[in-house]
Amino acid sequence: MVRLESVRRKSGGRIHLTPRIPKTGPVTTLCGQVLGDGAYTGTESVADCANCIRRSRDQSRISSAFFEQEEGSELLRLSLEQARGRERPARQGSAAAAKPAERRPVLRVVPSTPEVPSELGELVTDGFKGAGPGVWRSPGGVLVRMGGPNRDRFAELVYEGQVVATRESGGLRIKAGDVEVTPSRDGMRVRIRR
Repeated sequence: MVRLESVRRKSGGRIHLTPRIPKTGPVTTLCGQVLGDGAYTGTESVADCANCIRRSRDQSRISSAFFEQEEGSELLRLSLEQARGRERPARQGSAAAAKPAERRPVLRVVPSTPEVPSELGELVTDGFKGAGPGVWRSPGGVLVRMGGPNRDRFAELVYEGQVVATRESGGLRIKAGDVEVTPSRDGMRVRIRR
């Protein structure tokens, strides 16, 4: 833990915080005030400068203040002490990791994937993977969006490759990548081409 020192003007006033009180020369407080040489004194009292107190909770401000006062080496020393005090996690190949008696089993709940029916209205789902609500992706990267209240009617096909549309007696046959959309008695039929 970084310990900040309290300083106040000799003429009185607020008690400020600073990383270190120098033996000679001016001192810069966390709130940015520069107290001239001989115009301040160190104190054991608790700081009452609201800006200094607020900035004392900001790690980057404290770090900057240490380096501005050329106390960066002190900050580094404190950081290394703190790191040495932390317990290091055991490595995979170490003797500590090899002790099975100390390791507790971890319970992981893996969500099961819901059963997908073989057909969802006009879409034959075999080979498709869900890509969002009502959106399905083929192995070849074709996106098929299903519309309607139950998302069971063919609405849109998105593919950045070659698309072939052929007129048939019942409507339009569309081939895009590995997906084929064909007219059927009830509307359309969307499936992976085999």
